[in-house]
Amino acid sequence: MIKIDSSTLIISLKMNFIEILIQLYDELIITEAVHNEVIINGKKKGKQEAIIGENLLKENKIKIHKIEGDLIDLKLGIGETEVIHNSINLKCPCMMEDKKAKRIAENFNLDVKRIPISLLEAYKNKIIDNFKFEDYLIKWVRYSSPSYEEVYFIKKIKEMLD
Repeated sequence: MIKIDSSTLIISLKMNFIEILIQLYDELIITEAVHNEVIINGKKKGKQEAIIGENLLKENKIKIHKIEGDLIDLKLGIGETEVIHNSINLKCPCMMEDKKAKRIAENFNLDVKRIPISLLEAYKNKIIDNFKFEDYLIKWVRYSSPSYEEVYFIKKIKEMLD
């Protein structure tokens, strides 16, 4: 099981990477705030990823967890705050692309992953081959706009895995 924030969900949907995440982590969990931001508001704006996400929810490939209790004020968006809060309570990893949210989550000793790390894990575990890795890497660059250094680092790690 892994918790996913809004930006990770949006980028993963645009990349068509959700099935790979399911193979890696079995259960993909979003919170109500993430659902509202990505699916509900996305559908109102005509976003294709919102429709895809809604279908994945109907197919039970993504699940929504309701957050109980008061949230800690982390000076983040509600979706990221709920994901961190829920990950702490359930003692499970989370995925976040926002660097500030990732640092805050790591300060709570959470196992925080990002899409490129999951991409490397999928390659290492032979869920994807070299061709698929390159395809997903290009999509990640297109939709996430990482720095040159981040892309270089991911490519170097992949070379070490080969």
